Amino acid sequence: MLAGLDSSQREAAQAPGPLLILAGPGTGKTRTLTHRIAVLVAERGVPPEACLALTFTRRAAVEMRERLAVLLPTRAGRLMITTFHGLGLTILREHADRAGLDPGFAVADEKTRLAVAVAEAGSLAAGRRLLAAVARDPGAAGEFASLLASRGLVDFDGLIALPLAMLRQDPALAATLAARWQSISVDEYQDTDAAQYALLRLLAGDGSGLAAIGDPDQAIYGFRGADVGFFLSFGRDFPRARTVALSRNYRSSPVIVAGAMQAMAPATLVPGRRMSATAGPAPGAAERITVHEAASDRAEGAWIAQAIDKLLGGASFHSLDTGRADGHAGGKLALADMAVLYRTDAQAVALGQALTRAGLPFQKRSHDLLGRRAAVPEILREMGGAAGQGLAGPGLIGRGLAGLGVTGLSAGGLEDLGLTAGGLEGPSLSAGGTAVAERLRAAVQRLASRSQDIRAAGRRTAGGLSPVDVLAAGEVLAPLARRCGDDFERFLTEIALGAEADALDPRADTVTLLTIHAAKGLEFSVVFVAGCERDLLPLWLPGKRPARGRHPDGPGEGPGDEGTVPDPAAASAAPGAAGTAPGAGAASPPETGAADPETGAAAPVGGGTDVAEERRLLFVAMTRARTHLFLTCAARRRRHSAVTETGPSPFLASIDPRLLDRPAVPRPRRPEVSQPRLL
Repeated sequence: MLAGLDSSQREAAQAPGPLLILAGPGTGKTRTLTHRIAVLVAERGVPPEACLALTFTRRAAVEMRERLAVLLPTRAGRLMITTFHGLGLTILREHADRAGLDPGFAVADEKTRLAVAVAEAGSLAAGRRLLAAVARDPGAAGEFASLLASRGLVDFDGLIALPLAMLRQDPALAATLAARWQSISVDEYQDTDAAQYALLRLLAGDGSGLAAIGDPDQAIYGFRGADVGFFLSFGRDFPRARTVALSRNYRSSPVIVAGAMQAMAPATLVPGRRMSATAGPAPGAAERITVHEAASDRAEGAWIAQAIDKLLGGASFHSLDTGRADGHAGGKLALADMAVLYRTDAQAVALGQALTRAGLPFQKRSHDLLGRRAAVPEILREMGGAAGQGLAGPGLIGRGLAGLGVTGLSAGGLEDLGLTAGGLEGPSLSAGGTAVAERLRAAVQRLASRSQDIRAAGRRTAGGLSPVDVLAAGEVLAPLARRCGDDFERFLTEIALGAEADALDPRADTVTLLTIHAAKGLEFSVVFVAGCERDLLPLWLPGKRPARGRHPDGPGEGPGDEGTVPDPAAASAAPGAAGTAPGAGAASPPETGAADPETGAAAPVGGGTDVAEERRLLFVAMTRARTHLFLTCAARRRRHSAVTETGPSPFLASIDPRLLDRPAVPRPRRPEVSQPRLL
């Protein structure tokens, strides 16, 4: 069962709980955790039904199930592998009456929440004020949760809050559930928030069956309320805890590992940490990290498209004709090996335009909830109607999905990305498939056709949806529909609880465009990190940037300095600070945040910037790459309807220049073989 594990992985797979596993990027985190669960079941006699594994994303849960199906072919199906919100949904389904819910309760989306608030407050403006109060005041949040429950609804946050309140009020039920799951494994523990942490403590008891794995230097969800302090205080919470560190990187080349570690060093939460690549560079791997500064964001996108073309050996006749590629380089990399990562969703427009002009297909995803994407609720409503049933029935999700909020790129923005409504079937939708996939294809066809007819008549569709919105949403949902087979309720659940990135199609031969947050947990042979520049990485929203002299552009520069690791003694003495495992650092108070309305960027409430977390974002982005890493920036960028002077990110100054390659921009050349001129 332990064959193929290195010494640290083997130690972690066999160690008793409470156990904290410090797993840097590419060190075999999922492999170690799945083997640990397999050892418990196959060799320690723990029943599969007594094992609970919690992941941060539904995509990670799927991967864990697939790996355990290989390790435990006949017993993996009896394990419970889910997200925190999936666990909350399960508890509420099993004990709906104790939570004050109808057995057929539905998960309410943002639009449904607003409708309930409007009905309660009496007007749209008053309803929005009510929701704002709910976000600020725990008392108001509790009252609103009761209001939703009276209508047979629970919102996304309630999937954690309601089970937590129920177990706190019913210690006997909490003890029953704790006894039910003798073994609890938690992935990405650094990304837990206060409610998830409290729920886990109720279920884990003294921690003897608990194993948590993660990396505080990859804690990037502070804007959602995640608190890395819970990871750092594991040793204080469970005094008998043991810590095992995984430090061998099996993913990235030595130069990428070295560069990423140097970029992270000024703000690391693990003092003295080491991480090394297991072997020398793979054949064909880049010898250095490429850094390129373009004149503008459009020029940056063009350069990235050109670099992809060159790595592919010339993907189009246009590349050969213009001399951008000679057709002889590359050849071992495919489009699916390439990813372009960026800090804000707004950056995707210029990047998508550049790839489209170069004839390079791409798929784009973000870290937002899948159900909030434009046209998704309308497609689901159409699919429900096609089956002769509304989404308001007693299914797993039910009423809530009928009115999900419309967010994301506008129709114009999607057209800018090269998507057209010339046909009613995209490549993913046109292929034959399962029952859910067929229902999706038919629903997208009808909805896009209807939207096109309405627009042709000069009328405006509800919510301003265009055929482009519908087709783009259908392409995003298609891989998920195929995975769900005939199970429509599972399809609805995945959409309600999953992020856009969970619906990424790994089989698509396309370049992948992702926000850095959405890229967490993924890896690619070639990674471009676009926008490595001032005001983007670290991100400063308009009017919130500190004076130049106080900007934490590097170690030791004024207030908010993130260049030194917090003193362990001071950290443990501070109220709410982190404990002593592994290493120590002060935990910042958790901040719940929202997206920048124009860029779609994740940012703390009030526009404040956690510069240390921004540096962790760069660390996460760099360590997605296996063999080639490109860091690009623009000298000028259009943001918030204005062109601003930018320049390279101050974070890049932490990387040894000897690891970097700053190539001059090549001039276009003609192919060596040219056609004779007529005159």
